Amino acid sequence: MWGIIAIVTASLLWSFNPAVISRYGRAIKPLTFTGIRASIALIPLLPLLFSRNTSLELDLLAWIVIALSAIIGPGIGDSLYALSIKTIGGSLAVTISYTYIFFTQIFSRILANEIVGLKTVAGAFIAFMGIAISVSGKEHSKVVGVKEMSIGFLAGLGTAVAWGLGTVLVKISLRYIPDVVVLTAVRLIIIALSLLLVGYGVEGWYSKELVGDVMKAATITGVLGWTIGMYLYIYAISVMGASLAAIATALTPVISQITTKTISHEKISMRNIAGSIAVTLGVAITYL
Repeated sequence: MWGIIAIVTASLLWSFNPAVISRYGRAIKPLTFTGIRASIALIPLLPLLFSRNTSLELDLLAWIVIALSAIIGPGIGDSLYALSIKTIGGSLAVTISYTYIFFTQIFSRILANEIVGLKTVAGAFIAFMGIAISVSGKEHSKVVGVKEMSIGFLAGLGTAVAWGLGTVLVKISLRYIPDVVVLTAVRLIIIALSLLLVGYGVEGWYSKELVGDVMKAATITGVLGWTIGMYLYIYAISVMGASLAAIATALTPVISQITTKTISHEKISMRNIAGSIAVTLGVAITYL
């Protein structure tokens, strides 16, 4: 019960991410933005981190798994997510990216030997039909060109793969650090250090005119999405497992259609809405 409450709450919080990023998208550099988000999200957790008794004397394999869970999932995944939102808008990017739920099933089967049933396959098919509905139609060509649409779509698909693999690696990481607060903080430290360094080297820093908007977006999405949302997500994985926790986040694409329209003033097409509903329906079928 608590796992369901945690993951539904996380989904609600994550629905604000595409709207906020879309609104301040002109200023965002995906890698450095993700590093800034992690740094801000870490601050409220530091007092809690020092009050825990969890040992961090782990072997090399454990640290590799934990580091990969952070860098691949929220690190690379959220950077690609920001790029997708910036390129094709939040409402469409969230629909594509949340097919990570089905990549989670694939990686769970490969890495955790979980059985993928017929309902999962059927659900995946319906969800990908939802993507096809969302990205088709002339309304997108009026907003972005073919090149931008291709970049945004591939970035969203890359997000899905990274999040799917990262989710399963979180489940494995909990074997080494079962304390949810400590694991959340450790992953945020890894993301902040790696993405800020790489991002600064690849993308450079922000001008004075743009840094204000970036900090606003990073603070909102960092605290809501990672300080609270990441903690709730890891907690849900610890009590529900990776596959079920991922499935429950399917609420986010639908709720995001409302938040993107309200916050970023995007024009939401009927195709976006229908596609999001199809993704959610595919997820629901998986667990009926």
